Amino acid sequence: MRLTNLQSIALLLGLVEGHLIVPRQNGNDTNTTSNGSASAASGTDLASTLTTHSSNAQSIFSTALTTKTKKTSAAASVPTSTSSSSLNITTSVGYGTNDLGWIPSTATPSPTSMATTNKNAIDASKTTSTGGTPTPVVFGNYSDETLAQFWDDYVGPVQEPPFRSVPLPPQPYPLPEDPPALLPDYLYTCPENILTQYKFPKDFLFGWATAAQQWEGAVKDGGKGPTVWDWASRFPGFIADNTTSDVGDLGYYLYKQDIARLAALGGNVYSFSMFWTRIYPFGSADSPINEEGLQFYKDLIDYCWEQGVEPVVTLFHWDTPLALQLKYGGFANESIIDDFVNYAEAVFRQYNGTVHKWITFNEPVVFCSQGAYPINQTFSGGLNSTFYPYTCSYHLTLAHAKAVQRFRELNIQGQIAFKSDNFVGVPWREGNAGDQRAVGRHGAYQIGIFAEPIYNTGDWPQILKDDLPPEILPRFTEEQQAMIKGTADFFAIDGYRVGYVTAPPAGFEACIANQSDPLWPTCNQVNFFESTPYEWGLADFADPRVPWLQNTWRFLRGALKGLTEQYPTSGGIYLSEFGFAEPEENEQAYKYIAITDTKRELYFASYLGEVLKAIHEDGTDVRGTFAWSLVDK
Repeated sequence: MRLTNLQSIALLLGLVEGHLIVPRQNGNDTNTTSNGSASAASGTDLASTLTTHSSNAQSIFSTALTTKTKKTSAAASVPTSTSSSSLNITTSVGYGTNDLGWIPSTATPSPTSMATTNKNAIDASKTTSTGGTPTPVVFGNYSDETLAQFWDDYVGPVQEPPFRSVPLPPQPYPLPEDPPALLPDYLYTCPENILTQYKFPKDFLFGWATAAQQWEGAVKDGGKGPTVWDWASRFPGFIADNTTSDVGDLGYYLYKQDIARLAALGGNVYSFSMFWTRIYPFGSADSPINEEGLQFYKDLIDYCWEQGVEPVVTLFHWDTPLALQLKYGGFANESIIDDFVNYAEAVFRQYNGTVHKWITFNEPVVFCSQGAYPINQTFSGGLNSTFYPYTCSYHLTLAHAKAVQRFRELNIQGQIAFKSDNFVGVPWREGNAGDQRAVGRHGAYQIGIFAEPIYNTGDWPQILKDDLPPEILPRFTEEQQAMIKGTADFFAIDGYRVGYVTAPPAGFEACIANQSDPLWPTCNQVNFFESTPYEWGLADFADPRVPWLQNTWRFLRGALKGLTEQYPTSGGIYLSEFGFAEPEENEQAYKYIAITDTKRELYFASYLGEVLKAIHEDGTDVRGTFAWSLVDK
């Protein structure tokens, strides 16, 4: 892919009519598009439209109803395990912390915990988004009527999409006119004049990425079942402005316009996630598959290729089926392993040959760390935020490994891996032994926890095993280690930023021994300013609501090279997400101000320039860059 025309500058700028390239802001997500397109109700409207659910909701899963013929159980299923982990751990221990700055720490509600996560229990309780009295539910029937009642009882009213019929996009797709120069030509002109001695490799993948819950919208259409996000987003305060993703950007109907626009701008790859519940509305291996969901993703994949865009598919981007969260606690329970493998196998078989690169799990460290928040807390089986992340990590690693094992047994074409997040870090004080040790601990907990077993040893990093007893961090058997090791064909990193890492104030040994220490168990501290008396900031910062996000271009080459050396593969490394939040963009009163993205332009130009230098000067095998995100969120 060569940067040789004004389409490429539009790609860098993120100037796409109706959509700006904006990185995810997760807990602070607004779900509002830049052109003011339809979004879900405000917090006030939400409160008035949600209803307190009926106390007799338990009948929805026990009524014998006939499943409609549009669904079938034809896909191969993997039997669920008959054994159950002991999850009734109630030891009072500290709440571990990390540097995942986008996870809200104070504003989220605290729903009532599940009574049990025993997978054999049929009287698991629920918590409604309006604070209703927990009501028992009984799983067993999977009809369309059951699904509709499930939505009504656990999510409540869902906004209808404003349209369901969309004309085909024009070919060639019309691009916006060239923007005015935002910088003088002696600083920056256009991509073909940056590092003119270097070109991206011919097969370099250059495009955008999205997540299903932030892009598809139309959450009930097409037979889709509810996810934990559909449920959690109804709690006031969970989404910053109390909007939901009922409609969102309506990618379910607009995907051809989005992909045609991507291709017209010069992109040749689109990385997206699938909703597990669009394939299996109830999530479990014994439930029917949704043929309409399979067809939707087939059409999406086929249209990508038609436009000269390679689809990269992520199987799981934090959207656990709500039914499985209710049934046994989601990733708190080992039953999730076989249910996920069953879903993965169905998708592998369906799209074999049309998808060449697969991602099993998006950012598992972030996902598993969310146990203290509504998305997992209500249904975590009594596991507090000390135990839950590591129980989740154990089950997720095994689910990844078994899915990859099945991928290879079936001789599915292409490559498969998972997506890491975060960073190893930079010592805060140059030459300081304590800070160097802190960097090692940070890298082990934030990247190595999954990368070490999957790419190197089959087992957890030694630091984690030294710190955490087996009752907190479950141990892999030798058989499991052999299965886990080598279950990734390439390395993918969502590389948004870097931080300076320093030793804990109380010292390592004191912190490691004290579960009440706010830095336990990682026992390192991340700073975003230098240790010099002037305390210079780490880099140019983004929107103040995402203080963790900076334009840390000067650390990118070292990070990419270091990761490929520590976790080597034959498939190279992908910058699978990167992006920037233009400050106060959503607060601008006029469109012409909102789309003047000087900081974002510099961010993308800087990162892409450093990727070019990493390839040509460092010999780092970088295979592609996926900007976050294709559409505003």
